[in-house]
Amino acid sequence: MTSTMEENQNFDSDLWRKWSREELDYQYSPSRWSKQGTPEQVINHHVKWTAEESKKVRDNIECELNISYGLTNGQKMDIFGANTLPGEAPIFVFIHGGYWQAMSKDDHSYVAHPLTKAGAVTILLEYTLAPKANIETIVAEVQQGMKFILNMAKRRQSRGVYLCGHSAGGQLAAMLLSVDWMSECMVSNSVIKGAILISGVFDLRPLVPSPINDPLKMTETSSWENSPMKVMGDIINRSKNRKIILAVAEDDPKEFHRQTHQAFQVLMATDITTDCVISPGVDHFGIVEKLLYEDFHLTQMAVEMMNLNIAEIDKQMQKTAV
Repeated sequence: MTSTMEENQNFDSDLWRKWSREELDYQYSPSRWSKQGTPEQVINHHVKWTAEESKKVRDNIECELNISYGLTNGQKMDIFGANTLPGEAPIFVFIHGGYWQAMSKDDHSYVAHPLTKAGAVTILLEYTLAPKANIETIVAEVQQGMKFILNMAKRRQSRGVYLCGHSAGGQLAAMLLSVDWMSECMVSNSVIKGAILISGVFDLRPLVPSPINDPLKMTETSSWENSPMKVMGDIINRSKNRKIILAVAEDDPKEFHRQTHQAFQVLMATDITTDCVISPGVDHFGIVEKLLYEDFHLTQMAVEMMNLNIAEIDKQMQKTAV
């Protein structure tokens, strides 16, 4: 079951400006809000679980690993199911979180399990992490990766591309919704048909005074320039025929609820097809871990958005990774 975010919640969008560095760190540290243990226990479990489950998926689903889309070592992607699913199959792109400075695509291969089974080519998109890259570089890299994917979709005659991002990946996926892809790579904006933004950060400015920003070195100007809330007008203009789902975990920090609600309110005031859900009984880490499971509501939303059904597909899918 899911809970729809109440439309009448009142959030002070500038309250963060009154907080100390320590309070900001608390408000934006999801591990400190989890009910699953101490912050250290929660993070250690998440790192171990994602690594183990992702390896199982890479070992059992046809995939091409570490495909380069740019010149730096961080500009890589893993592609699941492209050689066994039909060309017209939808393409599902997942962008991981970690505050642009931790985790990797390798930790999130498990996302591909139910989606390839349903019939979607699934791509895990990587980018250079801070401090090697700043936020401008990271956003530009992900945009370059998206050009690669859109050209791939065009070659395959895919019936649509769908974006999904978790946490920092939610910010990156949202920024991709603002781009005029026809101008960038001669691919129609209508190829991107939907997005699921999970526990995203849509206004980066509150992070600037916090310890989270130490490796990123964002200024208030650079943080705002790379905030989805800044380009919401472009997102709306490019997304007339897209469905955008925003999701947040019940046990996410209040600031993640506020940011998700704020973005949803802007989208809801337009003719964009949008929805906002709270995942009950999970924290910031559990909400993304559950994408492994076919019966999780966000997995089901993704499959429904792509007009697919969870079912066993060709036995070709059950082969060792290459």
